[in-house]
Amino acid sequence: MKRGKRISIIIFLMIVSLIIMSACTRQSGGFGGMKKDAAPLSVIVEVVQPRELKEYIKIVGTLEGITDITLSSEVNGKIVEIYKHLGDWVNKGDAIGRIDNADYQNMVDQAKASLLAAEASHEAAQLNLTTTKALYEKDKTSKVDYLNAQISYKSALASLEAAKAGLESAKRTLNNSRFVAPVSGYITSITLEVGEMVAAGSPVCTIVNSKKLIIKTGISESDIKDVKIGQDVSIRYDNYKQEYKAKIIGIGIKPLAGTANYPIEIEMENPSGSLLPGMVVEGYILAQVYEDVIYTSLNNIVEKYDDRLVYVIDDENVAHRVMVKLGNEVDRNVIIKEGVKPGDKLVREGYENLQEGTKVIIKSVYQPETSS
Repeated sequence: MKRGKRISIIIFLMIVSLIIMSACTRQSGGFGGMKKDAAPLSVIVEVVQPRELKEYIKIVGTLEGITDITLSSEVNGKIVEIYKHLGDWVNKGDAIGRIDNADYQNMVDQAKASLLAAEASHEAAQLNLTTTKALYEKDKTSKVDYLNAQISYKSALASLEAAKAGLESAKRTLNNSRFVAPVSGYITSITLEVGEMVAAGSPVCTIVNSKKLIIKTGISESDIKDVKIGQDVSIRYDNYKQEYKAKIIGIGIKPLAGTANYPIEIEMENPSGSLLPGMVVEGYILAQVYEDVIYTSLNNIVEKYDDRLVYVIDDENVAHRVMVKLGNEVDRNVIIKEGVKPGDKLVREGYENLQEGTKVIIKSVYQPETSS
């Protein structure tokens, strides 16, 4: 009897609990639902409009001077003068330094003397040949004498040519005792000092022309079809706000060794010298322009299983979940082919807690710019 009474009390308490839970559920709008009197959620929206979307190919490369050469000594000797220093600008033909050239000047003087002697011998041999030939034609000298005169003339002529070549060589060696800039540019390194001995072939300095720069980099197999010689490139360097204009000047037809990328060369003017060789820059090449398309940031797309959704706010400030069909992804944007229309207010911030029918307050309206 007591046991049956306890069971009755337990059943009674369970019924009361269910009635209370049911009342609470109705008051809150159901399990997992929004309360009828829940405060509206704040969101930021963008107004959907057809716009232009530009797709760029991004490249990364290191700046190089349009010319970058190492000047080496052509002769042996002792450095007696240095005219230029690190960071100096030199024009083609400017003197940079000089080796002690006394010995090389003596070689030129000796070569000049040898040339004078060879010229005298040549004149004598030519006169002898002329005289001997005339006598031979009158049968007043033998054929052997005539042949010897011809041989002497040819030998003297050869000695004259050798003397001329010897003088040119001596002059060239003398000239090479001066270090002359073969190109215009900045001296980026100079390795010699006055009084130092230098051997032929030793580096003297490096000259780089950075008033015009070149970028040698690679472009993928899928992008190579979208580039051509003369195409514009926008260059950006992280530490500067400025954008620089450049052009493609070369495209390779064979991939770089060990990669699937094709080599390209990009050239740009740098008259202010603000960019320096060795800086790593980004380049943007316009590949395609999509006209009058609806697009938004990939961040605004909600993924639910295989579906892609966005939230759109109606004129009553109520959120609605809208299925969308997506097109190409461009950078961090995606084209929306179906699902939204011009004028729709698409949620871009605050959609995480939204449900179908959620009341919202539009905190601000984002004004998107055309992709550039």
